[in-house]
Amino acid sequence: MNQSPTLHSLLNDPVHGEGILRLHLNENPYGPPAGALEAAADELRRWGTAYPDSDCAGPRKAVADHFGLTPEMVAVGNGSDELVLLIALAFLRPGDTVLLTEGTYLGYAMAAAAARAEVRTEPLKRFGVPARALASALGEGARLCYVCNPHNPTGTVLDPSDVERIIAAAENTGAVPVFDEAYMEFADPAYDYALDAVRKGRRLLVLRTFSKAWGLASLRCGYALGPADLIDQVWRVRQALPFSANRLAQRAAMAALGDRGHLAEIRRLTGEARQRMCDRLDRAGVPHVPSVTNFVMLRPPGDSALVAARLAEEHRILVRDVTMLGLPGHLRVSVGTPEQVDVFCSALEDVLGSEVATASRPSANSAVPVVPPQAPTLAPLDPATLFNGYVGAGVIHALGELGVWDLLLDGAATPTALAKRTGADPDGLLVLLKTMALLGHVTMTADSAVALTSAGRELVRNRGYFTWCVGGYGEVLHNLADLTTGRRSLGRDVIRHGDKIAAGSGITGRNLMLPVEREVVSGLEFDLVADLGCGDAARLIRWCAKDTGRRGIGFEADEEAHRSAVEHVREAGLEDRLEIVHGDVLSQVGQRTYPGVDLVSSFLMMHDLFNATGDPVKAIRLLHHVFPDARKFLVADSVSQDWHSHEGPLPIFSLGFELVHAFMDTHIAERDVYEDAFTRAGLRIDRRTPFGTPATYLWLLTS
Repeated sequence: MNQSPTLHSLLNDPVHGEGILRLHLNENPYGPPAGALEAAADELRRWGTAYPDSDCAGPRKAVADHFGLTPEMVAVGNGSDELVLLIALAFLRPGDTVLLTEGTYLGYAMAAAAARAEVRTEPLKRFGVPARALASALGEGARLCYVCNPHNPTGTVLDPSDVERIIAAAENTGAVPVFDEAYMEFADPAYDYALDAVRKGRRLLVLRTFSKAWGLASLRCGYALGPADLIDQVWRVRQALPFSANRLAQRAAMAALGDRGHLAEIRRLTGEARQRMCDRLDRAGVPHVPSVTNFVMLRPPGDSALVAARLAEEHRILVRDVTMLGLPGHLRVSVGTPEQVDVFCSALEDVLGSEVATASRPSANSAVPVVPPQAPTLAPLDPATLFNGYVGAGVIHALGELGVWDLLLDGAATPTALAKRTGADPDGLLVLLKTMALLGHVTMTADSAVALTSAGRELVRNRGYFTWCVGGYGEVLHNLADLTTGRRSLGRDVIRHGDKIAAGSGITGRNLMLPVEREVVSGLEFDLVADLGCGDAARLIRWCAKDTGRRGIGFEADEEAHRSAVEHVREAGLEDRLEIVHGDVLSQVGQRTYPGVDLVSSFLMMHDLFNATGDPVKAIRLLHHVFPDARKFLVADSVSQDWHSHEGPLPIFSLGFELVHAFMDTHIAERDVYEDAFTRAGLRIDRRTPFGTPATYLWLLTS
């Protein structure tokens, strides 16, 4: 029986991969300048058995001549991404701070991690680099600052005055700003400010590449420009990889630079095709971000991951879902030729015009179920309960943030003593405590001592839910009306606070899930564990702290949670055995594998992997690819409630969990979908255990 190609097969199968439209990697459809490929072929024929020039003298001089610099101001590497890493290794020491923006190229944070540096991020401002915020943050001790300009994946570009603002701030503090300008050659030359600053002797580095506008992506050649002393530091680190820039790449790059008219023509052709795409998107009513590059970031209605999957599976068009970069619901689409633009836009209109896409439903090949449009009417909560519950949730979270609940677990205390120990205003704290007394969770005696009631102790056991909901998703809940109408956008105008989500999950895990976790993990033997969505790293620390033979790798995509995890690992003194990777594990596919990992754990985030791939079976198989030696998988996740079969009062958590994930365009699958995916991906279910939270299970799986 014939089966439609999947996204995975299009990327990896040489048969299915033929004839696809590649709009996911921002490649140049017009190719390199005339003579560049011929020069590379000639180099292969004449010198195919000889090592390349380790000093890259030819391309360094050619680049220097092209920009009016000296060869000592040029470093050449195997693509600009190698130079991103070399710069981190050259200028950073363990514990140094690297400044980035959120929602940007993941290679910067990965390079910082390789140098064992800390990452600090600033949120994007209207999809652009926040120059003022970066300049201000540079004054707080950052050693290095990566600035993607034009910005990938949004396509925006900084005004020259903002580039100067960042350069000046860095010069005042001794930091090194690195302007990654992989896409600058598509923009108007008026934006080309950083390169001119290099010519004037300013303290910065500029990265460019031959992969984009020059059309030589397969040969991998990039370069850094800057003062000779900064370049020398990069060049000295590169000596560990003396032949990283191969002969073909060096020769093709020199030949390409000889065509002075190439860039202007590519800029013109790309600009015309980009405008053609934007006009079609406008007519289709698809919002998009104004771009100066060879790609456009757009926000289709519905689930962006499912739209991308359907474009691949039904139309053989690859685009990039940038949810994992912190821009949920958005696609980045390369600008091809005018004909390719028309093919893409017609395919997108076809996908968006169907009931499946507009209703955020999965493709026919997806195992994620469609959420039923109807729901049963359960026993009502009266208005007083709803209102007082809303007020109480806010107070519970506030007292948790102040640390009051932990103090009351130790015994009764006066409001004055509690205020002194927490640093709270006594009058304000008294109001919060009186509210909890009226809600029945604390007692306040005649001598003003405050103590937990039995209901209060049970509340404290469950307080992680309130940290998760009020602290993590409070802004989402506050803006439900605007999110429903589209006046505001999740991830752009409305944010979820990853540090509070991680903290709330951690509290719930310790209070309600830990006994089950300990019992299951105690029976496992492993040397290296990979924890996906590691949150604040508490789980990794629990598993590895006492057994000195164990090591761990944590993956955390959320900026705030990643910072928290790094700090907790440092405080535990486990930096030599625990590595925290900033990024989604799916970003590692095709980039890196982790041999030696014998246990893979995923707690309360497998639903994100299912939705990112559009296919639960595919998600599990991709994990096999990233962790080829894994024999055991420990998976915990919340599944969708069977509300039609539900009896009795509403459970805690499930309603809020399903609500916020619906607005995140994230499907929550039923338990059967999980277990079917495990089995079809070649995993045996050794155990399934209820895991402390409603509709949440812990599975132990064997490969």
